[in-house]
Amino acid sequence: MFRSDARGLPTDPDDGMEVCALGRLTLYEAGGKYQLVVRSLEARGEGLWRLAFEKLRARLASEGLLDPSRKRPLPTVPARVAVVTSRSGAALRDVIAVIRRRAPWTRILVSSCRVQGREAAPEIVTALERIGRDGSADVVIVTRGGGSVEDLWAFNEESVARAIVSCPVPVVSAVGHEIDFTIADLVADLRAPTPSAAAETVVPDGGVLTAHLRGLGDGLTQALRGVVLRGRERSEEDARQLIQATHQVLSVKSAGIAVAAGRLEALSPLATLGRGYAVALREDGTVLRTGSMFLVGEKFDLRVVDARVECRVEGVRGLPADCEDE
Repeated sequence: MFRSDARGLPTDPDDGMEVCALGRLTLYEAGGKYQLVVRSLEARGEGLWRLAFEKLRARLASEGLLDPSRKRPLPTVPARVAVVTSRSGAALRDVIAVIRRRAPWTRILVSSCRVQGREAAPEIVTALERIGRDGSADVVIVTRGGGSVEDLWAFNEESVARAIVSCPVPVVSAVGHEIDFTIADLVADLRAPTPSAAAETVVPDGGVLTAHLRGLGDGLTQALRGVVLRGRERSEEDARQLIQATHQVLSVKSAGIAVAAGRLEALSPLATLGRGYAVALREDGTVLRTGSMFLVGEKFDLRVVDARVECRVEGVRGLPADCEDE
């Protein structure tokens, strides 16, 4: 085991990255030198991780993706919160518990994915894209619990960073513990130190909100009372004139309504019956309008204004051609 810098040159133990090399050691007798024929090389410590982190950070910064002016504000009272994390993780349980306690009216959408291992990064990207296509979330929490640098590395992948930037709604990153820091934290609209803190950030405290609304109601009531009192003190005469004008308008409207009601009453079938007319009806309700509809011996009802008179057809006589109804 030895230490080297990024070029593979030996360095001071505190100034490079540690690697574990597996191979065959040989002696070059002519030069009196040993050489190691390496078959596999594995990074140890955080040196290599840090190098990759800083390289991606610099590239994203050059594109303006870390610029604070790009960050979007979070909604004040989101109706639906999406959570990108493992469905079986403790982080999800923490987020749900906090949201249920603070804002139980909030709907929670879980876009499940792996948060560790080789398949984690593409699954996180897919989960974010799924939320974007759904279009119903107001804010997204990307989260997982703590772990080693390697455990959290999926959130340092460029594909995940760009998926967060491309998400159509604000994204809160809460990866690991407070001391952990990832590329996802840098590109997200807001970084929270823990999953629980992220949930507290995205939803308001229901108790505080209720108290605030009550205060607004009290203030509005007082303001309205002040308006009424000032108006009364300013002009009692104006109030009297307003009442008179209102009565006049209501009187005109009432007269119009009475006229319309009279017209409707005149057109009512019952009003027609009240004027001495009657309507012949079969038992099935068919109206008998012409003589051809009456059958000799057939029973029918004669509908008058207050009753139905049972009748039977004894015969049908047609009116003369020059006869008109009165």
